[in-house]
Amino acid sequence: MVAMANDPAYTALRVVGKSRGEDTLKHIVELHGRHGVPQPPVWKIVLDDPRARGGIREIEVQTGRIVGERTPVDHDAVSPMVLTQLNLDSEGAFTVANQEAQKLNKPFDHVDYVLQSGGGSGAPVWKLDLNDSKDGHVGTIVIAADTGNIIHEDFDHSRIPAPQEAPPPDGAGPRAYADGRGDVPPPAAGDPGYSEHGEPIRSIPDFFHRIGKHFERRGKQLENFLTGKKSDDGHPPDSHAPED
Repeated sequence: MVAMANDPAYTALRVVGKSRGEDTLKHIVELHGRHGVPQPPVWKIVLDDPRARGGIREIEVQTGRIVGERTPVDHDAVSPMVLTQLNLDSEGAFTVANQEAQKLNKPFDHVDYVLQSGGGSGAPVWKLDLNDSKDGHVGTIVIAADTGNIIHEDFDHSRIPAPQEAPPPDGAGPRAYADGRGDVPPPAAGDPGYSEHGEPIRSIPDFFHRIGKHFERRGKQLENFLTGKKSDDGHPPDSHAPED
């Protein structure tokens, strides 16, 4: 039996948007996920909600549905994110972090994720803490979620490195992912009125359109893998030929 993978951040955002309305996405201040291997089992979405006690509402999403909700009294004030600038999903953030850890020869076994506003523009920023169950914290990497660029990284260089692994194949690095050439390419939007790949997301409906294209492609890849079919470009499903 094939185990189901944990959901990426896009799925959790889509669940909340469908359940509470698209306007809710304009009030998200943080997204948390702990113990990701590589994706966390539960995403906690923090909303700016004046009707809630303390002005904050937390919604937990697991396997495509809301499983918990609370209104904490205390929470650090954070500005809402502009999700139309979220071009890098948690899968892409992990790809960037994993490639950096491989380059520095810093093995890890799980990741804690935080997505929040990176400044006055409201553009979201990923912070990933890489951890090892035996020795604790391995390092931290901060990535701009609109461009995929690494803003900051801090690895524990006192740790004894593991044997050097082979470098990643061409087209699999963090810049390749940001450019759409990586192992998990961003979705391409081709319908009139929606942004094209490489352009900023224009609106909340455009954001959902990009998510839909992402899951359409991922579903096709999974179908090809399970059935052994060739992809549309004629390559077998286990090949690493670049996609359009």
